Order: sequence, then C-alpha cells, then structure tokens
Amino acid sequence: MDFPDAPADDSPAALRDRLVPESTHWFRTASFGKLNLIVNADTSRFHRMPRSSDSYGYQRGLSAAAHQQYIEDAVRAVGRSVDFRGTQALYIVPTKRASAISFSPTFTGSVTAADGTTIPKTVTFGQDMYSWGAKVLNHETGHAMGLPDLYSYASGGSGHPFAGGWDIMGLISGPSPDMTAWHKWKQHWIGDEQVDCVDGPGTSTATLTPVERPGGKKMTVVKTGPTRAVVAEVRSKQGNDAGACATGVLIYTVDTATASGSGPIRIQDARPGSGGVHGQWDIRVSGQLGSLLADS
Repeated sequence: MDFPDAPADDSPAALRDRLVPESTHWFRTASFGKLNLIVNADTSRFHRMPRSSDSYGYQRGLSAAAHQQYIEDAVRAVGRSVDFRGTQALYIVPTKRASAISFSPTFTGSVTAADGTTIPKTVTFGQDMYSWGAKVLNHETGHAMGLPDLYSYASGGSGHPFAGGWDIMGLISGPSPDMTAWHKWKQHWIGDEQVDCVDGPGTSTATLTPVERPGGKKMTVVKTGPTRAVVAEVRSKQGNDAGACATGVLIYTVDTATASGSGPIRIQDARPGSGGVHGQWDIRVSGQLGSLLADS
C-alpha cells in the first residue's frame, strides 16, 4: 500500500523479497518441515490508501477499532483486483516512505474482502520490518497461529524480562530465536509422544534432544497447578539457533492463565543481573529445577 502523503518510490517485489523467502524457510526449519507457509504476493503495483498515513493514529496503543479501519481501507483499496479465495492470513505491507506506519501488529478479528472471502487474521507491517527484517513476519504470524507475546507490555514493548532472546515471540532479534518446545508442541510440530510428563513425586530421568533438531524427546513437563508447569528443554547451536551464544538445558515456567505481554512463559536465568549477550541469558541451570519445584 501507499498513501496520498507518502507515494511509493520503492518496489513491491523488493518488499516481498525482504519479507517472504527468509521467513518461509525459517518456518520450515522451526517446524521440522511440517509448516509450509505459502505467501501469494501481489507485486503488480502499490494500491493507494484513501487517507494520509499520519491519520490512522498508528502507534503503540493503536486501538482495535482504528486498526480494523486501516485494514478495511486497504481491502477496499485493493477491491476485486486480487483473488482472496483460500486466504488464511492477510499481510498488508506499506511503502517505506510511510514513516507514520511505524510498527507491525496482528489483528485477530475477521475482515471481508470484496470477493466475499472472510479473512480470519491480518498482519499489518510497519517500518520496524526494516530493522527486524523477515523475522517480523515469523513473529506476527505466530500471533495469527495463537501464540502470545513473551516481551513485557509494561515497558512499551521494549523490555524483555520474561524470555530474553530465547523465542521469536520475545526478542525478535535474539541470538536463539527458534520457538520453545512448548510453543512447538502447541503448533503440533512436536507430538505428544515427544513430551515427557512427570505426574507424581519421586525421581525420574529423561534424555532430551535439542529443540532445533527433529526426532527424539523434546521436553520434560512437570505440572505444578491447574494452569502452571515447569518445563525443561535442550537448546543447541543449530538450525534457526545457529547464532546462539549459549547452549544447554533451558528451564522455564508456563502459566496458561497469564495474558500475552505479562509473562506466560518465564525463562529462568542462571545468572540474574549479568545482562547476558543481546538478551540471551546464561542457561547453566544446575539445581534450578529442584528449586522451582520446591517453590511451587
């Protein structure tokens, strides 16, 4: 899309190439080949929005109503020039000149295209895609698939006290952005048979394979309440985590009753206050699992 106050001087094909090839490869790797994301991009031209880019109130705190208006304006501007049949998620990409369209939220309500197609989820990209790169598509598509934000809303989106750089739903640019085993299990990329459940007192032993690699047991889950659990998984320097600056056993708590942006997953830092490396904490966690279970 472009705007009356921000006519495009870039290329739709270049925008597609910035976002699509890398992100679809990332999903194939993260899902062990189970998710093949197909993005049909209309690169014929930019479609002109009916209002100026700065009239949409596009900033953190953007209301659902304003967000829906933006999407509906875009869909109307495209009209019947695009066949939306079969679309499960819509991606709306603005010209780089539209600096007022600043960030990339996901709209989880449905919209109806001119051809009558009901589209259940929409991602509207913003200028942050020029800093985050293709991984912003992976993060926002994660929301379209039902995954929460793992960063803190209290910090205006800039704080990462809960998960650091250990999941793309947290710090997108983190050195280990592959999804946690818990999120891969929710997406059915990891099967129930790959989850080791501890459901009683005593001592047990589990052999886990790295979350980045297909096959084998992927996580041990200890239920500690109706909505809470402690999880152990193994992270390595492979696949989407090839740039990892720490490897080993990752321990975290899950609370399915905790809202997005409030820490539904909280990874345990073995050296609190050290700062880690680019949001990635030390995961030498000797003794932490027993301590967490005792606290629970």
